[in-house]
Amino acid sequence: MADGGASNMILLITALLICGAASAILIQSWTDTAASVGINQEQLALDSKTKVTFSGDLAKTTCNEADDRITIYLQNSGSSILDETEFGGFIDGQSSSIVGIPTFLNGATEWSSGVVVEFTLQSSVNLECDGTEEKRVTAVVATVASGGVVGSDSVTEVVKLG
Repeated sequence: MADGGASNMILLITALLICGAASAILIQSWTDTAASVGINQEQLALDSKTKVTFSGDLAKTTCNEADDRITIYLQNSGSSILDETEFGGFIDGQSSSIVGIPTFLNGATEWSSGVVVEFTLQSSVNLECDGTEEKRVTAVVATVASGGVVGSDSVTEVVKLG
């Protein structure tokens, strides 16, 4: 019997060590999962505060037929600060490059809530700026990074070139 008691004790200690190692792995895994959920919640919260809208007369968008460029105005309609350098523009689904530096209107120095920014987009196709051609313009914006996350929003409108 003495031999059986020692073997049982060894098995018990071994089982306790294995359980301790397994619980440490599970705790680490749970910590990583909780951190991921926290970052996702911050991302969703920032996305909900990020909103951009077109500003100005969409029926008469400034157009330069010689250079195939259009000028659009975007307003920060959300509560987070947008990064004017993190911008993507598309004309009829084709990626468009930004010409020059985006311009803040009314003396603003950052793209905070309510501020309008002027962007000039270079089209990859010829534009007819006679007041009859319509183009679908999409703008994609991102916020200034906050706590390691970046919010984003996009807007699409049909504009008349003229």
